[in-house]
Amino acid sequence: MNILTIDVEEIFHIEYSKHVKRNDLSYRTSQNIFEILDLLDRYNIISTFFVVGKVAEKCIDVMKEIYKRGHEIAFHSYDHRPLWEKTPRQLRKEILMFNQFLNSINVEKCIGFRAPSFSLNNETKWALGILEKMGMWYDSSIFPVKTPLYGLSNAPIGPYKPSHKNILKEDTETHLWEFPLLVYSEIGLRIPAGGGFYLRLLPLSMIKTAIQKNMNRGYPSVLYIHNWELDKKTPKLNLGYIKSFITYHNIKKSIIKLEYLLSKYPFTNFKNYLENAMETEEVN
Repeated sequence: MNILTIDVEEIFHIEYSKHVKRNDLSYRTSQNIFEILDLLDRYNIISTFFVVGKVAEKCIDVMKEIYKRGHEIAFHSYDHRPLWEKTPRQLRKEILMFNQFLNSINVEKCIGFRAPSFSLNNETKWALGILEKMGMWYDSSIFPVKTPLYGLSNAPIGPYKPSHKNILKEDTETHLWEFPLLVYSEIGLRIPAGGGFYLRLLPLSMIKTAIQKNMNRGYPSVLYIHNWELDKKTPKLNLGYIKSFITYHNIKKSIIKLEYLLSKYPFTNFKNYLENAMETEEVN
């Protein structure tokens, strides 16, 4: 099985829109999530929804509906600030607050985390210890390829237990699993293929090849997409040419590509994948 994830945030949360004034921007999660849920229902797929805490608090009915339909709710920070802008104490407090919120609406405690802007690296590896202490089962914050904004070019491409001393190395004595995002690899070259801009940019043939290679290796392909990428009314922000290109290029094709992949490959969420893996005593 492969793993599908939805990053639930607003367009003004992304790294490239920090300079944009938010006074006139409203939350659209309540308008766009239900269409995503209906799409997943059509293909009988359960997904992991990585939710920003502030979005969850403003969209309580949405959170209840995600959980009601059998999906997993995981944590995507409280305010979408990257790990390099936080302290261990702040992250611990945010996870506690998020779990208290989930409990208040009768939703299971979250067991997974994704760092905003994939900001987990050897400078922010302190987060691994916090996640373990807070009862997390897994993290999915590493793109095993270097990009202008994030990524670790030498990270493993399959699931592994990262060392708290060097995030690029495995330590089987730790408890937290890391699930890197999908990459297309060929003759030593790695290209991000797991979602976002790269899902919109790359031809489907490359994404299919990347998934098939992972299946041949026995690895789950971890894909992600933002709810605002599937929203027909996502606001068009003035981000400058390059940042606007990355943010909006082929955005109308997001739903087409996603639906194609859902029709061709089996997907589940992290919780279901790990529970099944525990039964067979292997993750990859």
